[in-house]
Amino acid sequence: MLLELDTAVITDLVMGSPECHALVSSPGTGDEDLRDAVRRLVRLLDRPESLAVLKAGLVREIHHWLLRGRQGAVIRHLGLPDSHARRIARAVAILRAEPARPVRIEQLAAAAGMGRSAFHLHFRAITSLSPLQFQKALRLMEARRLILSQGKSVSPVVFEVGY
Repeated sequence: MLLELDTAVITDLVMGSPECHALVSSPGTGDEDLRDAVRRLVRLLDRPESLAVLKAGLVREIHHWLLRGRQGAVIRHLGLPDSHARRIARAVAILRAEPARPVRIEQLAAAAGMGRSAFHLHFRAITSLSPLQFQKALRLMEARRLILSQGKSVSPVVFEVGY
């Protein structure tokens, strides 16, 4: 399952309840609560009429538990308007929009408002991958998705995702 983090929800949670989201819970504390919220959201996929009503609240709850979890500090930075995490998120959005398209590092660095070396440093710190490794991982995930969900063979998929 993939759930994109919503920076507006993160900002709202952090600004609306800074004392609650300033400290990260001890490891494992909110893990079961997070799993429960995700399970409830997934179960709603079979009931679209209820999903339309309940999705926003569950997504907000999931964001809350993520902010309270081990990666809370990094996620919290996504809610800050000009944080490095938010700037790198702009570059990641470019990579995710068209994973098959070649992208120049200069374009990504410009989108993040950083120089090349600063961009590489912050990108790796936030994603634990270089931009090229990240793009390759995106391509691999897209290839896997196309093969599994659409039953396509490997050869056409390889070209479709940009390998």
